[in-house]
Amino acid sequence: MTTTPSRKIVVFSGGSAANSLVDVFNELIERNNCTLSYIIPISDNGGSSSELIRVFGGPGIGDIRSRLVRLIPPTNAPILHFFNHRLPSSSVQASAEFLTLLDLTSPLYHPIPAPQALLIRSVLSHLHLEILKRIRPPSSTFNFQSASIGNLFLTGARLLTGSFESAIYLLAIIGGVDESRTAVLPAIVSNFTHHISAGLTDGTFITGQNAISHPSAPTALPESPN
Repeated sequence: MTTTPSRKIVVFSGGSAANSLVDVFNELIERNNCTLSYIIPISDNGGSSSELIRVFGGPGIGDIRSRLVRLIPPTNAPILHFFNHRLPSSSVQASAEFLTLLDLTSPLYHPIPAPQALLIRSVLSHLHLEILKRIRPPSSTFNFQSASIGNLFLTGARLLTGSFESAIYLLAIIGGVDESRTAVLPAIVSNFTHHISAGLTDGTFITGQNAISHPSAPTALPESPN
């Protein structure tokens, strides 16, 4: 008879930065027979997340996706590889590869069991339908350049279910993440976009996680006068 762990660990972290510690935390919960919850921010607005936010709004999902995929066990390597995959850096090639995900001709599907592949395809097809509703070529298009398939899937699942939490749950279930022991939770449960800001000593503000972590202007402090 198994007992439900009474002790719980909560980790507040970003996405990629703390992924290297996942194995350490997994060992910790096994040794202490406890559960673990990761609280992840939804302010990521860089990379392919920025294009999804531009077109659909909603929370920044890059950090959530990064942690979920990191938690997929090695026994589910084909799913891990699928959700970790990025489309080509060429916009034309990226669009073409995305279409292979819709007609099931992508080689990424080959090692994935049919029920899972069809479920993933259904979610991505719904995302494609939502994209077609919003774009107005040639003035307005969707840029698939370097898009993370995991990000595309999470967005499609959120739009399909109307719930960001349901989208997270769906990716975790497909990936084989044991949610009875490890959970990934958004810092804010929301279907809207949230940004972080940094106040500078000169009274100005930098808004957006990407602008803060990758500033375009020099960040070196001016030399103090003698």
